[in-house]
Amino acid sequence: MEIHIFSLYQSIRAWAQRLCIGIGCVLFLFSTVLAKADGVKTMANTTYSVAVKTVDGFQVSYIQQNEKAVAEIVPALGNNCYAFKVADGDTWLNLIDAPPDLATLEERPTAYGNPILFPFPNRIRNGTYQFEGKTYQFDKSPESPTTIHGLLLNQPYQVESHTADENGATLVCSLNAQDFPEVVRQYPFPFKIEITYTLKDAVLTMKTSIKNTGDRNMPMGFGIHPYFSVDLGTEADAAEAVITVPAAKYWELDEVLVPTGEQHDVNGTLDLRNGQPFAKLKLDHVFTDVQFVDGVSRCLIENKDTGYGMIMESDAQFRELVVYTPPDRDAICFEPYTCPTDAINLEARDIPAGVIVLAPDETFSGTVRFMLQ
Repeated sequence: MEIHIFSLYQSIRAWAQRLCIGIGCVLFLFSTVLAKADGVKTMANTTYSVAVKTVDGFQVSYIQQNEKAVAEIVPALGNNCYAFKVADGDTWLNLIDAPPDLATLEERPTAYGNPILFPFPNRIRNGTYQFEGKTYQFDKSPESPTTIHGLLLNQPYQVESHTADENGATLVCSLNAQDFPEVVRQYPFPFKIEITYTLKDAVLTMKTSIKNTGDRNMPMGFGIHPYFSVDLGTEADAAEAVITVPAAKYWELDEVLVPTGEQHDVNGTLDLRNGQPFAKLKLDHVFTDVQFVDGVSRCLIENKDTGYGMIMESDAQFRELVVYTPPDRDAICFEPYTCPTDAINLEARDIPAGVIVLAPDETFSGTVRFMLQ
């Protein structure tokens, strides 16, 4: 009888232990679910995503930060990031001045968004250049004194990858020159260009890498031509916006907007280091002697009436800044360049102008960022 009672006691004790363990597991799982639910809620406030939509017949990639920022890129039209919007609460601000539609961008690829300029930025006099003892010719209109803005403006890029995680939303696109006979004909230096757009914390970063895939030296210059909205905020007075550009000199230009080789100190409304009202500016100038702080230059638009502003940061690869005010628009272009207009012909005259020469398999890399101030 005692043996049976002892066995019963052991059974009840074992059952109680299993019950406690079971309750503990349930409580642990419940707490884990709550923790994960809370984590999902937190992530929902900072969610990054990439979406692809058809707009005006073109595939457009949207890299997004939920309820905070979105950049719109059209790979088929020169990989142009033609729109970038950042939210302040319920107010959305257009940092990049977008085209009315993509048909207009296709027709005028240098007039809106963020055109990519390669293998040279801006103009080449007569479309002619020499390199390592040979003469080369870019196409140009018979009536034009220059070839302008490179060869890639409307060329289609391939989407290499897109990701969205805690590090942001990223789109990588590339173009291989050997796929484009008209590019190679004018610029017989094989290359691959890769553009990585990353959106994180409402900052849009554009990293460019260009690799010489040929078997000889390759001369190059790179730049971008972004258009920025000057009136940030629905009540902003564009005329009163303050424009700041950290450059101490500018290149003298001739009648076809090509540098003569002379540089001058900035003065009057060309001295933008401490800011100038947008209303006073009529610019299409190549600035140099760019000032860098912590490895970057910073161009600014400040709408003091609304309290909004924007910043473009460029790393030290970009030794020149072209500033252009398109007529009759509340927009301005800050154009970071690795070299001035017609740099390769300036260097043929023994004027240092920053032409980059990549050896076979060598890669250039440069980074620009756009953000709300």
